[in-house]
Formats: sequence, structure tokens, C-alpha cells
Amino acid sequence: MTKLIPIFINGGKWIQLSQLSKEQSSTLKSWLPVNCVKKIMFQGNEISDCLEFETYEYWFRTHQVSMQKQALLDF
Repeated sequence: MTKLIPIFINGGKWIQLSQLSKEQSSTLKSWLPVNCVKKIMFQGNEISDCLEFETYEYWFRTHQVSMQKQALLDF
């Protein structure tokens, strides 16, 4: 799984859920509390599927660890 690079908006680091594959987006959304996905205005456009990069990064690291453990069990 490739890690997303954050976008900088209004001094914060964000990712868009639409940048993820459908499977990753679905897995991440099921893990998140409902109020974590934000709408952000950027250059006059509203981006409706933003998540703080720190939250995404935590999920990415924990998801990667669980996938690595699962891969070890496959042998």
C-alpha cells in the first residue's frame, strides 16, 4: 500500500479520502469516528472528503502492521 502525501490547506496537513482506493477508503471510514471527515474551503472550492493527515498516518501505520502480521501467518 502506498502512503499518501499530505496537502497543505490553511496551515494544516490533509488528505482526501477520494485519493485512496475504494477498499482503503472503505476500511479507513469504518475505523474513523463520524466527525473526522471534514469539509474545507480551498481557493474558493469546497473539498468535502478531507481527513487530518495525522489521523490518516496513524491509521496507515497500524493498518500496515496488522497486514504484515497477517502476511507472516500466511506462511
